[in-house]
Amino acid sequence: MKKYYIVGYGTLLYAESLQKTIGESVRKKKYIPVIIKGFKRLFNVLPTHYKPSYKITELPHEKAAANVIISETDKLNGLAFEVSENELNDLDKREKSYKRCEAQMFDFNTGEFMGTGFIYSAAMDSDRVTKDTKFLPDWEDISFARTGAYRYGPSFGETYDKTTFLVDGVTRVIDYYKDYLEELNLDK
Repeated sequence: MKKYYIVGYGTLLYAESLQKTIGESVRKKKYIPVIIKGFKRLFNVLPTHYKPSYKITELPHEKAAANVIISETDKLNGLAFEVSENELNDLDKREKSYKRCEAQMFDFNTGEFMGTGFIYSAAMDSDRVTKDTKFLPDWEDISFARTGAYRYGPSFGETYDKTTFLVDGVTRVIDYYKDYLEELNLDK
């Protein structure tokens, strides 16, 4: 039986969100904190089914989803987990705005190479990707991702914060949302 590893880097960091797609098997999975080199995480995908969250602005701009783009000089953290072929198909349907790409996984703590997994990425030329800096992250997406990341410890959460950017690829989400960080943690 073939093994497939997915690396969650956004809402897939949050078990409750993942459970909506693959069901109760979420509780039995082993989640491995990893580093993915050669990708940058930013909120620049505009899924057609997203509605603005209106948490920090009255304008309809808070509806961007997390994405990773190829970037030789960047890296990000995520959680690797094994999925069955059926679960992989269900995740592909969920992540329909993205393509599944291969990515090398490195242990978060030791840096040791662990093998290859899949990560969902929308290319910069995709019709779902925006370069318009007026768009901001969907509130629920940030909440799910940050909460899931910090469940794996302060170092893992802080790495998420240091490697997560707005559409411009320069402004860190935590810097822009610095006055809302407590609200973005669903476990508090």
